Amino acid sequence: MIAEDERNRADEDDERDYFESYADPGVHRLMIGDHARTDAYRRALEEVVRPGDTVLDVGTGSGILALFAARAGARQVFAVDESAILETARKLGRINGLDKQVSFRRGRAEDLQLPERVDLLVSEWMGFFALAECMFLSVMEARDKNLKPGGTMMPSALRLHLVPVDDTSLHAELGVGLWERPVHGLDFKPMLEQELRCLITSTADLAPSSFLGPEALLLELDCAKASGQDFFFEQYVTLEIERDGTVHGFGGWFDVDLSPTVTLSTSPSAPATHWRQSFFPVRPFPVRQGDIIELEFTARPKEYGDRRLPLYFIEAEVSREGEPSHHFFYSYDGSFE
Repeated sequence: MIAEDERNRADEDDERDYFESYADPGVHRLMIGDHARTDAYRRALEEVVRPGDTVLDVGTGSGILALFAARAGARQVFAVDESAILETARKLGRINGLDKQVSFRRGRAEDLQLPERVDLLVSEWMGFFALAECMFLSVMEARDKNLKPGGTMMPSALRLHLVPVDDTSLHAELGVGLWERPVHGLDFKPMLEQELRCLITSTADLAPSSFLGPEALLLELDCAKASGQDFFFEQYVTLEIERDGTVHGFGGWFDVDLSPTVTLSTSPSAPATHWRQSFFPVRPFPVRQGDIIELEFTARPKEYGDRRLPLYFIEAEVSREGEPSHHFFYSYDGSFE
């Protein structure tokens, strides 16, 4: 019982720290200053919101999406956030003359009680590789309680992509390559094996020229129908190797559909966003053109510690001319740097 009480207190502390982090105006500067992100939401809201609509903005932060919706003609916007930044959002609504349309409510989205169901639920819930922060759990619960039957979700769909990467620079900077050479004249090779047992998923700028083949669609979800648990998954994908090289890791990114004509992509081929891409390092192994990687990717919730960061696992087998040539299994602690 004592251990359980301590775990519950730790979870409460983590939740409090999470919401307090969003009181930092620098966080909102990063997001609002991300032109690709913010302008995509603006265009999508102007396309979707109809005069007289009711809108729920989950995790409103500075309130910019709520203000976009009000300016687009929504009759009533409910803007909810547990962070202290909500008081600033309320001021922004007032000075922009939209405070009569936008009702700012401080609290957890899961606890929200609205006077009516809404036509549209909008939220920018995506963390790194979309899944980090696990905010989708709150959004899906708020959807089930507050969205009208047939109402609209924004984003409406999520896709995750994965690709094998050959990049010696990323291997040295974000993978285990640092330990392969002497460190200031000292042998640090044991650190390589240690790190392989607890790898870190890092944000990175991936170069398409480093891809060893086409990306695979790892996950696709309909946000109007998916449950929160659907974002934790086990998925098998096949990756085809199109040129000889060395797999130093796997690159990942996400796309979300915001409206019928607006998609926000974090692909390396799309305009840069603050999410960048994600790099999953592995122990390097050689591949040849024509090799096939049969890969299982798992995303699981953490049972303890910072539950806002999922656990990632990769297990894969490489086949050459129909015969197995390499097998590997690595786990990731879900952290992002």
